[in-house]
Amino acid sequence: MTRKPGASAVLADHGWLSFTPPRFRAQVLSLLRLREFKKGDAVYRAGDPPGGPWAVVKGAVEIEWPPQETAPHLLYFGTPGFWFGEAPLIVGNTRLVTVIASRPSTLATLPLSACHAILEDDPSAWRWLALMSVMTTELSVGFAADVLLRDPAKRTAAVLLRLSGVRNRVFASSKPSPIYLSQDKLGQLANLSRNSVGPILRRFVARGCIRIRYGAILITNERALSQTIAG
Repeated sequence: MTRKPGASAVLADHGWLSFTPPRFRAQVLSLLRLREFKKGDAVYRAGDPPGGPWAVVKGAVEIEWPPQETAPHLLYFGTPGFWFGEAPLIVGNTRLVTVIASRPSTLATLPLSACHAILEDDPSAWRWLALMSVMTTELSVGFAADVLLRDPAKRTAAVLLRLSGVRNRVFASSKPSPIYLSQDKLGQLANLSRNSVGPILRRFVARGCIRIRYGAILITNERALSQTIAG
């Protein structure tokens, strides 16, 4: 089990908290609650009551959108340092999406009561809580632009870089995170069939851009993979 000091180190150096001031960061870290999830466990489901934001400390999560007419759509995949679920803090709504642990995972949550305590202590802290929403917006807009790329290889490369955390324009990670997705689910995100995405990934492997192991895709040459999009 991941202990709180280890969780604090991960979240202080990756994702939203790493872009916030030290005092605010320390407040948040002191109020976090850790929870363990098995593969397939729901962190929460669309329609659940409001709650505070969550962060991936270890493992990964998949985010699903449940349209009324069809089966749930896979929207995104989050790795350590990824924060999500801030909307109820801002507008008080029920949960909009379903979040599932895609592997055994440790997650941290900042309860709504803790968020309110931080804001009562320092109302200007809204700026840093709003930053989380800005980062979510940047991620969503960037991902939408990636899946509009017409060339399947360029689209797949862009999605891989986005999922690994290094394609964000403003809030990029310092190095790519492993992508714990099956080829079938990667194809869903890139709007490609498994039969189409497989040959593309094999070409990326042959060029030394990625390495594939059981259940995971590792970006080994970020620059070369980026050049695939520009070429």
